[in-house]
Amino acid sequence: MSAGYEQTVTLVDGHSDLVARIVAGDREAEREFVQRFERGVRALVRRNCRPGDPIVDDLIQDVLTGVLERLRAGVIRDSKALPAYVQAAVVYATNAEYRRRKPIEPNAVVEHIADGETPASRAQSAQLASVMRELLAELPVARDREVLKRFYLDEQDKDSLCHDLSIDPSHFHRVVFRARERYRVLLEFAGILGTV
Repeated sequence: MSAGYEQTVTLVDGHSDLVARIVAGDREAEREFVQRFERGVRALVRRNCRPGDPIVDDLIQDVLTGVLERLRAGVIRDSKALPAYVQAAVVYATNAEYRRRKPIEPNAVVEHIADGETPASRAQSAQLASVMRELLAELPVARDREVLKRFYLDEQDKDSLCHDLSIDPSHFHRVVFRARERYRVLLEFAGILGTV
């Protein structure tokens, strides 16, 4: 196991103590929360905003402050849900910002609503899919990116993948498992694993 993997797991697993300390009014725990989540929030806000948009820093501040207020109030009790809650807060804040800026044509929105699907859920699903594709592209090992994309997204069969990527068929499932584990670490770090 690499040192980076261990560090990420430690950060993800350490939320229960942090949540309890924030609920108890520990200001140091609040600073620790900001240190742990600011980088991931910044990355998600940038992904959800238009390139070069000056509102990025304000949205980061709004998300972190809003989540801290909910932590202080005891609204967020499940520490395992904290990363997903932060991710949802980013999506909500960026969506709200862009909705506020652009008037919506009611007829255009109604025409595009699928059965049982709301515009908010569809937008959130699209944003989540976009973030997941970007995270997949960030996998450091090219073979991991290729095998996950082709096997899961393109639904290519095992035999053609083994042939094209020079993978021994008896090791294929191990290769896929390791690629999924490295991808899972990126999802956890981005705070979106609980949403998928």
